[in-house]
Amino acid sequence: MDDDSSSDEDRLHIFQEEYAADDEAWTVLFESSSSEEEELRVDRPRTANKRRDFVDAYMRVVSNYFNGRESIYNEVDFERRFRCPRAVFNRVHDHLMGTPPFEQYKDPTGKPGIYPLVKLVGCFRFIAYGDTYDRDDENLCIGETTLRDYVKQFARLVIVAFGPQYLNRAPNKQERQVISQEMGERLFPGCLGSWDCKHFAWKNCPVRLAGQHQGHAEGGKKTLILEAM
Repeated sequence: MDDDSSSDEDRLHIFQEEYAADDEAWTVLFESSSSEEEELRVDRPRTANKRRDFVDAYMRVVSNYFNGRESIYNEVDFERRFRCPRAVFNRVHDHLMGTPPFEQYKDPTGKPGIYPLVKLVGCFRFIAYGDTYDRDDENLCIGETTLRDYVKQFARLVIVAFGPQYLNRAPNKQERQVISQEMGERLFPGCLGSWDCKHFAWKNCPVRLAGQHQGHAEGGKKTLILEAM
């Protein structure tokens, strides 16, 4: 019995030593790789600024969509590509213009930077298509990291401006009647709060994600399946 006990202790001791050695080796490897990555980041030369023509990008956006009847693309094209009516775009535009970062800046030489309208168009187009941030770089002259920052600030500003009206309100009388009727059809009469496993039409589903959310509803509508949390 004592031999078995001592044998188990020996095996445990050997295992602990091997584990400690492996752990130390992984620690050294991780620290060395981290330091190498840090050195690479430090030694990597800064990417040169691209000579983007912001004035040309602005004129192109205006000519395409914001030149009245002379615009190249009509209202149907606008709504399909921006995933919203022009009235909604104009409302957001009026709220955000003049608010950082949707302002007009100049570089140290006095040349104009990215125009506020172009910044807003970039945010809308990214949300509409759900694609990479540099998708419209050739047309809008907005780099990947720059547009990423704009989209983050755009989302924050929209929530602040429109959240109290659309996100933090109780359903009105007409909406309650519709919800109550739908829940009654699902054998939950009088229930207003259960959305579990309900298909919610996603009107502005990004084009890139459309195939994942299609086929659950009639008419080929894109839907999200909600879950109660």
